[in-house]
Amino acid sequence: MPRVSKWIAGTIIFLLTLISSSITFSFDQRAPIQESADKRFAKYGNGTVLDRKTNLLWMSKDYWQLESKWVNWYTAKEYAKKMNYKNYAGYQDWRIPTAKEALTLYDRRKRNTDKDGDKIFIDSMFPKGSGWGTWTSDEKRNKAITVSYKDEGGKAYQDKISGVDAFLRLVRKATPK
Repeated sequence: MPRVSKWIAGTIIFLLTLISSSITFSFDQRAPIQESADKRFAKYGNGTVLDRKTNLLWMSKDYWQLESKWVNWYTAKEYAKKMNYKNYAGYQDWRIPTAKEALTLYDRRKRNTDKDGDKIFIDSMFPKGSGWGTWTSDEKRNKAITVSYKDEGGKAYQDKISGVDAFLRLVRKATPK
């Protein structure tokens, strides 16, 4: 009988430890690990950055930082599906941003550096070394709009296969708190 009680006690302790650690993990995911000086952006430990102004949740790293290679528009669409299948950061609704959404990250007062060490104008909550723009979901025939975070920013249509702005940062609507 003592062996059974030790086994039951051990099982109960194990389950309580598992439950308490999952509660702590859930709580930690909700608390930002860092905030921008203006409190607009909140960085989380799960690889995401919340833009409180637009209520959009961005992947903190872009395709270049995660895959170390260029991406065309069609591969970008497949990549969004892959991140959803992987349940990246606990979500399955990642997508390519619209041009309007992507443009909200450009801010002339913000400083960061791209993969080449050049200046880009996005918040420092996003890690250094990203691409200097992103593909968007806005398309017309064989072209799609890319948004640049360099110089004066802006958007331009690029060929979906051979476009020179071959970077991507995925986004999703933030869940209401």
